[in-house]
Amino acid sequence: MRITRPLIFAVSVLLLLLLFVLPFTLPSGAVTDEAHRRYIDAGEEDFIVWDEEEEDPYGKVESKPFRLLASAGLSDVVFSDDVIPLPVDNSPGRMPIGENYTEDGYSDDTIAVEMERLRMFDSDVFVAHVKIATPSQLRTAYAGNKMNSTRTNHTSRLSINFNGIVAVNGDYYPETKAGYIVRQGEVYREKTSKNMDLLLVDENGDFHILLRGHENQAAGVRGFLEQHQIVNGFFFGPALVMDGEVQPIPKDYQFAPNQPNPRAAIGQTGPLSYILIAVNGRTESSRGVTAAELAEIMGELGSLQAYNLDGGNSATLAFHGQVYNAKPQAERSVTDIIYFATATQQGK
Repeated sequence: MRITRPLIFAVSVLLLLLLFVLPFTLPSGAVTDEAHRRYIDAGEEDFIVWDEEEEDPYGKVESKPFRLLASAGLSDVVFSDDVIPLPVDNSPGRMPIGENYTEDGYSDDTIAVEMERLRMFDSDVFVAHVKIATPSQLRTAYAGNKMNSTRTNHTSRLSINFNGIVAVNGDYYPETKAGYIVRQGEVYREKTSKNMDLLLVDENGDFHILLRGHENQAAGVRGFLEQHQIVNGFFFGPALVMDGEVQPIPKDYQFAPNQPNPRAAIGQTGPLSYILIAVNGRTESSRGVTAAELAEIMGELGSLQAYNLDGGNSATLAFHGQVYNAKPQAERSVTDIIYFATATQQGK
């Protein structure tokens, strides 16, 4: 068939009309099956252009679309203003509504949780996106009857005991000698550290990270206490993200930061919005990540502040009372957890 100028003109007009109409045929934010497939299959060159001498700091980026799709829903969640906060003590959270659980989430009128599984840095990454109505729903718990107890229990079991919807292991504070260790307003230790970073959580549920150094931390704590209360304080680290900037990891930081290992972390992504992370490691299918790689992951997931928690086989993310980061190693008992609870009055 001979291709004439009128035919070329007609085809061009038709393509322009299709380009104009197509956005209105899909709901806002929708992704076509073909686009979704290309997101899954594409390599890094399809998304990011790097300078020729610049090394890609993110590794595989195949997880990006999943993050965007999974976290988008929570940004629109709005809770009632008349939610009754939980007490700031070591009591359990309120009972969640059993039928509100799905395979990968939970929601009621005070909390929304979305779970997802990603693949980054040749490792299996397990994420919980959480949004809560009141700061009191971000809670901590320890295994013993007293805070100075060295008793341990599984993260999943502790989550059940305290009515946690989702939980991650804490910092195993009895094994360290310094740090501002506070749990639900109860003070266990008040010491600065030359070598390790601190994470303080205030009465608004906001994260404040103080980098290592006695003088820096002493001044930081003084300034913090002039405006806030320490509701929870953690001592492990290192800092992964501060004020939206991925942090460099000191080579001499404790806990083998430069070796691929199972890791756990917590981050704040906005007001009363958080992510919990567990990365599996030490297997053929999932090598684990370095602290620097974990920092990149937390930055990619939108953390404004992010902090490394106890890792190795302690790294456990529990959802609905079960280990979410399914791993071949047996679940290790820990002294403490960080968990999120409902504040609804309708649980059963």
